[in-house]
Amino acid sequence: MAIWTKRERLEAIVNGELADRPPVSAWHHFIDAEQSAEELAEATAEFQRKYDWDFVKINPRAVCYAEMWGNEYDYSKYTGLAPTCTRRILHSARDLGKIAEIPADQGALGEQLVAVRLIRDKLGADVPLLQTVFSPLAVLLNLCGNRIIGRYREAPRNESPLVRLITEDGDGAHRALKAIANTLAGYAGAILDAGADGAFYTSLGIARDGYLTLEEWEHFARPYDLIVLEALESSPTILHTCGIYSNPQRFVDYPIKILHWAESAVGNPSIASSANWIGRKAVMGGVDERYFGTDAPDKIAELAGRAVRLHAERPFVLAPECSVSPSTFESEFWALRTAV
Repeated sequence: MAIWTKRERLEAIVNGELADRPPVSAWHHFIDAEQSAEELAEATAEFQRKYDWDFVKINPRAVCYAEMWGNEYDYSKYTGLAPTCTRRILHSARDLGKIAEIPADQGALGEQLVAVRLIRDKLGADVPLLQTVFSPLAVLLNLCGNRIIGRYREAPRNESPLVRLITEDGDGAHRALKAIANTLAGYAGAILDAGADGAFYTSLGIARDGYLTLEEWEHFARPYDLIVLEALESSPTILHTCGIYSNPQRFVDYPIKILHWAESAVGNPSIASSANWIGRKAVMGGVDERYFGTDAPDKIAELAGRAVRLHAERPFVLAPECSVSPSTFESEFWALRTAV
């Protein structure tokens, strides 16, 4: 029997076919290494060498997109996975004019392109690499000083600076989002040239029920998502919609190959039920990431084994439902890895 390569395994899944087994991967932030392209590349490569994942999801520092337009951060003071924001460029809708299209091969994104090249050089040609790309609306939120919408916390609409921006100056928000989207589309092409195979495209929690209305999401999220994703259309792009009430169904007609969400989170459909609406797109997930870092290898093995059995007859990628804790135990990673 022929031995499948990692690339063949992932290509089969994104083409709607079964592979010899489900691909598997996991990822976390390398907080001590993420401020340097060289250190991030080495940490990522070492993580891959140790666990031999079927693809690498590169995790740049989550604030690098906001840094491109002028936000500044104190890397000596982290709160969880985020450094402290010391300067933000958006305080009110009056500041939207500060956001212009910029070259995607400079600044923080230029640094990430260096990391992609180095990781490709370190790991060789057979390991599929996917670079993380934020949606334009998520970047706009970050520029207000907010890094993310919490995965499992409430995100009250009336406390959102993003809602205030689009309500007070919709035209200005559209101009800013167009500039961000065009920049990220250029970056999407650049990551492919640098050696990435595609992107892990994340809308964060932007599609969450109760945050934006459906009309606002259709108006301010979808058109700019598509600008970026169309630059990646021929690649094996994964779309991640994060946290509770995350509406994966909204993305089913996007030009993506794999859809990833937290089926364990409140308000989300199960992966099994998605067979009724997802069409030929593959699905990814199966293991609640909140168990990682809690010394729970047996529980992770149980969830992973169940997911592999349950989805054995459809294109499926085994993975945590979001990034895992940097304090994850080796035994927990191995529990996931050996489930396939």
